[in-house]
Amino acid sequence: MTTDVTERVVRGTSLSGSDRPSRSFGAGRVCRELGCTTKLSIYNNGKYCYQHEPMAVPRTRGKKIA
Repeated sequence: MTTDVTERVVRGTSLSGSDRPSRSFGAGRVCRELGCTTKLSIYNNGKYCYQHEPMAVPRTRGKKIA
């Protein structure tokens, strides 16, 4: 008994995110904290590394948390 099997092909497109490149900032920047030699990522817009970034308290529903 022979069964005629047809080949099925499923095709799609790859997910690439957005078509524009990520924003980047100057290369070779260093944290501004005295004595810190941490190099900042070209994608970090800040002036400090994670350890020295001043704490920011977000506002929630119009009320100040801290």
